[in-house]
Amino acid sequence: MTNQLEEIRRTFIQNSMDDLVELKAMFVNADFANSNPKTEEVANNVFMVMHGIAGTAPMVGLDSLAPVSRKLEQVFDRIRKGEKELSEQIKTQTIRGIDAIVDELKSEKIAL
Repeated sequence: MTNQLEEIRRTFIQNSMDDLVELKAMFVNADFANSNPKTEEVANNVFMVMHGIAGTAPMVGLDSLAPVSRKLEQVFDRIRKGEKELSEQIKTQTIRGIDAIVDELKSEKIAL
């Protein structure tokens, strides 16, 4: 791997970890009452972070991140469009997905 690609990969890992830590805190602390506008904001944020990870991870050799991030991206796209409700199961799976991605990023960061 070239030095430039290694630097891009390192930057992607660090930025993704920062985004996911912030996202998880927002997600855990949000009040998800259906009438609460925070639900839409959180859904948009989850969608955008997962969209970025799903699209970029394969380009920097982190293909293993794409399936989880792509699935969360798709679910939250439907939530933000009003096609799906944010259920307790989705909340739980989202936190697990975020944790799994962070764990994978940490292991990749150590390997650099």
